[in-house]
Amino acid sequence: MNCNSLEYDKIAEGVFAPIFPDIAKAIVRRTDIHQGKLLDVGCGGGHLGLALLKEGDYEATFLDIQETAIDIAARHAEERGVNARFVRSDVAALPFPDESFDLVASRGSMPFWEEQEKAFRELFRVLRPGGAAYVGGGLGGRAHQERIRAFMKEHKKGPSCMDRSQSKALSTEAYIALFRELGAEWEVIENEDEGRWFLFRKKASV
Repeated sequence: MNCNSLEYDKIAEGVFAPIFPDIAKAIVRRTDIHQGKLLDVGCGGGHLGLALLKEGDYEATFLDIQETAIDIAARHAEERGVNARFVRSDVAALPFPDESFDLVASRGSMPFWEEQEKAFRELFRVLRPGGAAYVGGGLGGRAHQERIRAFMKEHKKGPSCMDRSQSKALSTEAYIALFRELGAEWEVIENEDEGRWFLFRKKASV
């Protein structure tokens, strides 16, 4: 399930572009984290992370397993005058110390992760106490969904990686069991409008 970064970025920069500000607003609203260190996991062209930088005062790191994606994200950041760090790595082996980030966000990357439980453990590990991760996928609301699906159908376009039958994602119940094991606080956002998202937090130190 290997997504062509250039192929996806063309669509993300076009028809998908309006969804990222809405998703970023939802992330900040639900996590209530407006500043600190931000990690955009499976960043692709960096669209979600760049949208989040407009919603809060963050020091951003963009991470993806594909070198091409990192190059594209860095280019988009430079075009927007954004200073950030760009890292090529597998989410199941994050190259960061424990408790490095206040906010972790990832949209659309999770179904590609080969080692789901290990990846989520890594995300939890790098969260600071009181920090939150917002991971999942969706199109930012019903209006966006209808517009995007109509475009894809009319133009017969879509990244070749978008094959849901090959998704590595686990059941919602399996993720909840993992959150319980980790001692995380969690919330599942799963509905037709927003898609499926997992918001999990590392409890603040007493």
